[in-house]
Amino acid sequence: MSEMWINMGPQHPMTHGLWNLRVKIDGEQVLDVDPEMGYLHRGIEKISEDRHYNEVITLMDRCCYVAGMSWEHLYVLAAEQALHVEPPERAEYIRVMSDEFQRIGSHVMWYAAFVQDIGLMTPFLYGMRDRDLVLDLFQSYTGARMTYEYMRVGGVRNDLPPGFIGEARKVCDWLIDRFVEYDQLCLNSDIFHKRCDGLGVMNAQACIDHGITGPMLRSAGVRRDLRKDRPYSAYDRLEFDVAHAEAGDVTARYLVRMEEMRQSVRIIRQSLDWLEHHPGPVLAQELPRWLGAPYAPVGREGYLLKRNYPKGLGFSAIEEPHGEALAYVVNEGSEHPYRVKFRSPVFANVSAARQYLVGYRVADIPPIMGSVDVCVGEVDR
Repeated sequence: MSEMWINMGPQHPMTHGLWNLRVKIDGEQVLDVDPEMGYLHRGIEKISEDRHYNEVITLMDRCCYVAGMSWEHLYVLAAEQALHVEPPERAEYIRVMSDEFQRIGSHVMWYAAFVQDIGLMTPFLYGMRDRDLVLDLFQSYTGARMTYEYMRVGGVRNDLPPGFIGEARKVCDWLIDRFVEYDQLCLNSDIFHKRCDGLGVMNAQACIDHGITGPMLRSAGVRRDLRKDRPYSAYDRLEFDVAHAEAGDVTARYLVRMEEMRQSVRIIRQSLDWLEHHPGPVLAQELPRWLGAPYAPVGREGYLLKRNYPKGLGFSAIEEPHGEALAYVVNEGSEHPYRVKFRSPVFANVSAARQYLVGYRVADIPPIMGSVDVCVGEVDR
């Protein structure tokens, strides 16, 4: 049969977002691929240059719509370094707890979408059910389910509400049991193993060469996790293990994400224990007037302190659910950043598609790309 190019996207069940995968095929054999991104580009980095430092946080929730809290954390860490602001310790623990609930929410959403890609329909409903529990918790202390606007330069917007810690512990207990259920539904299924075992293999060196991070890298045997290797916030005070596997295939990525969720529950429980016994402020007390008012309208009179505020550069790197995200913020002493730059882990993971798709069949593309966990919002920004 003659060779030809086909399009899987930009509207295709496999993409889970607005992007296109051009596939060169010979019959059912994949000969080459060319991922096309950019359909969701909104110019977030440029827009940030004209926004007040805390207004940029609104844009972070739109960078990745399933990991908004992680991107908020990424930005405020860099902004705090650029502005020479130190958040309270309680705020750091709340951030870590929020990050890990976000990791669970993102991975459960991935699980629900992934099982559809391989033909298991019932687990999809279980995943969406459990994700709602995490979103309910977010709503209880941020007021929103996906676009939180909760973190602030210098801390977080507000403290946890009464009764939150007890509810969060109940959700953790529920989720741990559900993760066992997830494994039973998938690992005991012949469909799962026939659609996942040995597909989309990436070895450790190939992952490193292409800048792949996160669960994809750890599934190839590399135990790299910024929460351990370059701790930020309160991670250096918490105990957890780095999830990893060796095979580097679709099944290995599944196993890594499942273990990551268990470790996230472990981190959350330690954070809740600390928060329960350590009350205190959640926002830095020494802030310029134009930076320290989360709800007050930002008037021009609030910018008068900007000329006396020290200039600085800020860099942050965090382990978000998809991998290593980086932020760079330049502060020239004004009320808004001079330059903001982000590095998306998914961009690198998708850019390497030729390495883990060529040689397989067209029908293998959905489970392989599903195991990559593509979030187009953070790729295009």
